[in-house]
Amino acid sequence: MPPPAPPTELVPSERAVVLLSCALSALGSGLLVATHGLWPDLRSRARRLLLFLSLADLLSAASYFYGVLQDFEGPSWDCVLQGALSTFANTSSFFWTVAIALYLYLSIVRTSRGPGDGRLLCAFHVVSWGVPLVITVAAVTLKKIGYDASDVSVGWCWIDLEAEDRVLWMLLTGKAWEMLAYVTLPVLYLLIRKHINRARLTPVLALATLIAAFGSSFQYGYNVAVINSPAKLMKAFYNETYYDRISEYISEFSLTLLWSVSVSMFPFGGFLGSLMVGPLVNKLGRKGTLLFNNIFSIVPAILMGCSEVARSFEMIIVSRLLVGICAGLSSNVVPMYLGELAPKNLRGALGVVPQLFITVGILAAQILGLQSLLANEEGWPILLGVTGVPAALQLLLLPFFPESPRYLLIQKKDEAAAKNALRRLRGWDDVDAETEEIREEDKAEKAAGFISVLKLLRMRSLRWQLISIVVLMGGQQLSGVNAIYYYADQIYLSAGVRAQDVQYVTVGTGAVNVLMTVCAVFVVELLGRRVLLLLGFSICGTACCVLTAALALQDAVSWMPYVSIACIISYVIGHALGPSPIPALLITEIFLQSSRPSAYMVGGSVHWLSNFTVGLIFPFIQVGLGAYSFIIFAVICLLTTIYTFLVVPETKAKTFIEISQIFSKMNKVSEVHPEKEELKDFPPSTAGL
Repeated sequence: MPPPAPPTELVPSERAVVLLSCALSALGSGLLVATHGLWPDLRSRARRLLLFLSLADLLSAASYFYGVLQDFEGPSWDCVLQGALSTFANTSSFFWTVAIALYLYLSIVRTSRGPGDGRLLCAFHVVSWGVPLVITVAAVTLKKIGYDASDVSVGWCWIDLEAEDRVLWMLLTGKAWEMLAYVTLPVLYLLIRKHINRARLTPVLALATLIAAFGSSFQYGYNVAVINSPAKLMKAFYNETYYDRISEYISEFSLTLLWSVSVSMFPFGGFLGSLMVGPLVNKLGRKGTLLFNNIFSIVPAILMGCSEVARSFEMIIVSRLLVGICAGLSSNVVPMYLGELAPKNLRGALGVVPQLFITVGILAAQILGLQSLLANEEGWPILLGVTGVPAALQLLLLPFFPESPRYLLIQKKDEAAAKNALRRLRGWDDVDAETEEIREEDKAEKAAGFISVLKLLRMRSLRWQLISIVVLMGGQQLSGVNAIYYYADQIYLSAGVRAQDVQYVTVGTGAVNVLMTVCAVFVVELLGRRVLLLLGFSICGTACCVLTAALALQDAVSWMPYVSIACIISYVIGHALGPSPIPALLITEIFLQSSRPSAYMVGGSVHWLSNFTVGLIFPFIQVGLGAYSFIIFAVICLLTTIYTFLVVPETKAKTFIEISQIFSKMNKVSEVHPEKEELKDFPPSTAGL
């Protein structure tokens, strides 16, 4: 047996501090108890829980007060009693603290009316009084409570230091529950704060996002890359078909021209699709336009899948035009639809999801385009026809999900349908605040009506928004991204990769693109749109400069091909972080409802014309400038970065009206009520309607 513990030496100042702490605790708890007794109107269920916590604290303060005044020299009966009372009171206090936090969480997060079931309060009593009582009785019965000279216990009677399993009992009689409270309270606080300040991602919102993005954006990415792998096989098919018709092969120049037309029909169709955005989204709605758009995917998928059997390369060219129209519509309507479905705190993350599915579509085309899968003589028509599968799934599933609440309230004037859509999307009944925000835009719509592209170009109040979209959309495409995707194989070959390995390197690049876009989904609400744009364009510009030097020196330095590949991967990373996903998201955020469709038409037109231009002239630039062709893209990245730094504001966690107010100052228009920002160029009689 170890010798008995020596008496604890009590320093007067320490005794005074503990006594003062006990007095303050008793005073606070006593005031809460008195308040509950004197003012019946304040006896809510939450305050009743606070009353029980106060009773536990009072008992704890009393036991500590006695323990500090009494000089214990061993495990006397009053020492055991003081230790038992403090153990019971402290443990109960921890349980009631967690119970209050849990009640608040259930009241605020889980139901708009609060947990009204009396069984919950009964459960709190059973746990918060019963568990401490059982632990205390067990500790006293097993003689674990006694004199404690370790200076751990404030009252100096707690767990007997001579007990062999004293650490276990220290945990059971207080420390374990104290640590549980320290962990649980911050977690519940963060969950409550997140709910108060932010709407959550409900299953309806998540599924609507996935179905819209997979059924539309996926096709855009897929059709960007799908024509790359089977290029030689398709050219041979063109030649053979031509020979079957007139018994002679097509000339090299004509074949190159025919192939260029096949490639260029996709961005040209995208341009045409962008011009259709405004009329369709205003007439059919956002969801209705996406459903209608599936025609431009399913029909060409069938045509391309049957082109070899029909011996018609014209079917492929027409189909590329049609899937381009599909991509032109989806690249504008999906971000618009998701931006109007999402609450402001999730608008950035959901706005990046379409770009994520574009990268997934690119990766899927690269994987299916491996020679061992579908990039062969038998499989390439199937490879082209796969694009109809996501469209068919969207056509079946999207009708079960809500239309844009903003469209329903502002365009259709159907407040009941808008509120019902918001309830399904948010997962709770109280949507009045968000409905009021939409109604503020509706006030502007009543006077402004539909703002056409021509009106948009003339309006001073939207000047910097329009310039920003043109610069960012142009910078997105003219920075060279499609030069990478359209001519990836040639770039890898010129960088020194073996021909048989190019397809695998391309797939690896696509995987990196997907991974970094996933990262963008999670960091866009953390870092903001502006930071991602600056970071992304800076990385792309730097990668282009280094790639130029690497390509120029690859014949002189043996390891330069590896630097070239690293530059391409770095470029893909930079573009996936900001330039790819953010510009389309910004169109939703910096324009109000009346001008948003026309803004998407302008942004989409710039996007696809720039895409078409790069795809058409990059081969000639590459022939003329060789290794120095990427310097042009580096300069465009630099200019776009400078513009973003000087002009583009941060839009993270701001409402559409707040963002509009920021631009009203930039446009130097007179300060008016926020919902009238888009009416400043209208005559007074019109604005007053």
